[in-house]
Amino acid sequence: MANRNTGYDREHRGLIRRIRVSVGIILLAIAAFSLILGFALVRDDGMRPTVKSGSLVAYLRLSRDFRRGDAVCLRLPGGNTAVRRVVAVAGDSVELRGGLTYINGLAERGSYSFTRTDPRPEGITFPVILRQGELFLLGDAREEAYDSRDFGPVKAADLLGKVIG
Repeated sequence: MANRNTGYDREHRGLIRRIRVSVGIILLAIAAFSLILGFALVRDDGMRPTVKSGSLVAYLRLSRDFRRGDAVCLRLPGGNTAVRRVVAVAGDSVELRGGLTYINGLAERGSYSFTRTDPRPEGITFPVILRQGELFLLGDAREEAYDSRDFGPVKAADLLGKVIG
């Protein structure tokens, strides 16, 4: 039997080739996108009202220039993903007294917190001086947030990224 290449066969192979190329491009775009952007489901109310439990947040994985006031995504001890706010950076001194947070001796200004910031009886001791690469994170809902008052400073390299939006 003769092997004939009909127009239909050539068209069919061309379609399959285009589909393969399209799927490859889509997979490559997804891989590149996932290297830049991450998503996390927040499972606590430590940042309420800014971010509520059950919220899906997006964060930039490549952003490593963290500043005071940034909302960041991290994995808490125990594995849950959470969002917390950077209140102090490397070289800063952090102290809690009278329900206020003092950074380098000055009461925190521009705070996103509307409640007291008290140390935890079973948490870390103050004052804390942050070393190179360390950040001090607090939740906006300070009375209930599990944050640096409990587990201490966090290495910037250990954060998942900076929350966007």
